[in-house]
Amino acid sequence: MSNYTPTLAERTQPSQQWIQQVRISYPVERAIDEVFTRKLHNRLRPVEHIMDFSTLQAPLLHFLKEETGQSNIVVENLKRLSGGASKEQFTFDLTWQAESGQRETLCLMIRMDPTESIVETHRLRECQILRAMWGEVPVPEVLWIDPLGEKLGRPALIARFLEGTVQPEQPANSEKMSGVGMYFNPALRAGLGQQFVNILAKIHAVDWRKKDLSTFDTPALNSTQANEWAIGLWERAWNEDTLSAHPIMERAVLWLKENMPVVDEPVIVHGDYRSGNFMYTPTLDINAIFDWELAYLGDYHDDLSWATLELFGGHDEAGDPLASSLMPPSDFLERYERASGNKVNTNTLAYYHIFSYYKIAVIAAATSVRVAYSRRTHLDAMMNFASGLGSVAISELNRLLDKATT
Repeated sequence: MSNYTPTLAERTQPSQQWIQQVRISYPVERAIDEVFTRKLHNRLRPVEHIMDFSTLQAPLLHFLKEETGQSNIVVENLKRLSGGASKEQFTFDLTWQAESGQRETLCLMIRMDPTESIVETHRLRECQILRAMWGEVPVPEVLWIDPLGEKLGRPALIARFLEGTVQPEQPANSEKMSGVGMYFNPALRAGLGQQFVNILAKIHAVDWRKKDLSTFDTPALNSTQANEWAIGLWERAWNEDTLSAHPIMERAVLWLKENMPVVDEPVIVHGDYRSGNFMYTPTLDINAIFDWELAYLGDYHDDLSWATLELFGGHDEAGDPLASSLMPPSDFLERYERASGNKVNTNTLAYYHIFSYYKIAVIAAATSVRVAYSRRTHLDAMMNFASGLGSVAISELNRLLDKATT
């Protein structure tokens, strides 16, 4: 693995030569290299700011006519969804002729790449993982995809829109980012907690070899290759996006490379499994798991670490921490072992806690800052706000590294 570090000038204004150097310096999956390289090439072009979604209606209608083979379809009520830190999201109504022969109206959602995202990901890869999970765990049904943005202007996928609650009503005077320190009252915790665990166990049990995951590279069994690729992704993101070096980040990535655990049997790792990324109905049934864009084949401990991070969890009425705001971390891990049959290795879990804070630091202290500063996102203010988590993540990263090395 290369220790190549770009200069500030290279980070600020990439050249074709530098782009090629970056590509060979960090081992990543082929699909990840594709989207990261496209991002760098886009930086050589004039900045395109927020999409004027009033221009989306015509290409969307044309795209759906081609995909459905129906000329008399109608697209109405195109609206931007709030949030969506990494992707631009819209809802719309599609009226078309169903298989029954009757005219039918569907409420759909479209997820599109912004000019530049806080997490550069691959739409076909996201489509494939959602389709692989359809019928296995609750996910939105993907209907159509424009993987390269050749028809819609930017890479996009279209799925059925689901109704439900993501963020419960918060206590008075509480304003938090979705998924960060959310509060679920005792009744919600009792109704949702075991489902949250069971669904994660099911994700890790899916036989990915029987699914169409052609955009996913398969790491070797009983090797560190899954972690080599995962670290390569985040190290590359840091070095492409940060505007300044940071000794703790350099210390962290060196430690991560030197201490990579072997992954005996890779599983599908969701990559962002936590509160804020699931939705539930009034009857307290989890009816959708969202944000699969960071999924990869790796170690189930990665998801366990992410779900138990104190940064993402709230506290109970006594002030004790809760994993993903739903249950004590030890309870979460015990329930997961029972539901999955997988054993939790505390040393491996500690490794992924360090890796998790490294990822958060990359997103918050590097990519969010750059994207907001260059005005390549529709959520400049949120990205500036999120950047404050970078200092928290780096501080926690340093503490965990000190603990791991003493």
